[in-house]
Amino acid sequence: MDSEAAVIRAEMSQTKAELDYKISQLQRKAKDMTPRSVVRRVMPERTLDYALGGVLTLVGAKLAWGRYRAHRNRRERLRASLDTSHSW
Repeated sequence: MDSEAAVIRAEMSQTKAELDYKISQLQRKAKDMTPRSVVRRVMPERTLDYALGGVLTLVGAKLAWGRYRAHRNRRERLRASLDTSHSW
């Protein structure tokens, strides 16, 4: 009886040690799966993306402003050319 109890205790302690190891591994994986760590791992170049996005936005705004000014100036030039062409 004592030998069977010792075998059972040994198996229980081994199982407990394996379960503790698995639990610690799962806790480590859970810690690695927090939203912040996932973002850091998946998007390490986020600062570069923001910088490029800002530059592209500024370039687009400058181009749009230039087109707006050209459009306004074109109207004025067209009116001026129509006024001078009818003056004969």
